[in-house]
Amino acid sequence: MGFIKRNAVTLVLFALVLGFVLYRRVPAYLENKRAMEQPPAQFQATSLTGTSYSLESLKGKFVVLSFWATWCMPCRAEIPILNSIYEELHDDGLVILGITAEENAVVQDFLADRPVSYPVILDEYGSITNRYSVQAYPTLVLIDQDGNVVDRAMGLDPLIKWKIRKRVTGSYL
Repeated sequence: MGFIKRNAVTLVLFALVLGFVLYRRVPAYLENKRAMEQPPAQFQATSLTGTSYSLESLKGKFVVLSFWATWCMPCRAEIPILNSIYEELHDDGLVILGITAEENAVVQDFLADRPVSYPVILDEYGSITNRYSVQAYPTLVLIDQDGNVVDRAMGLDPLIKWKIRKRVTGSYL
């Protein structure tokens, strides 16, 4: 009992922080779990270079949908990671689509300073973003070669490069 009395303030603060973290993370976890239990939403989109993409046309490839925004600092940190894994594995069937709901001029200005090696798609009216229930940036949706959602991550995941490599090649290295 003496321990509790001596550390009451610390225990209360710890309980408050834990409660806040659970309050913020549990709904995101449940949304991700629900999204992974459903087939991925179909879409038809054109990249900034004019190439047309649909989820159906990408069957047989491992697809990463990266929902991002130019103003998002974690998105900016994630782009070099995705560039690196895309350059390494695109010949092995990896397709990364960077999807943003921002205006063309804003995205073009952003890309002039920060090159992206994978296709970037402007999601006019946010239709793809809404179909995938994106609530935070960055959000990554990983779709396997059979067209099933196998992972979904909100926020910057420092291990994403190894997760993608494992899914595409079968090895973390």
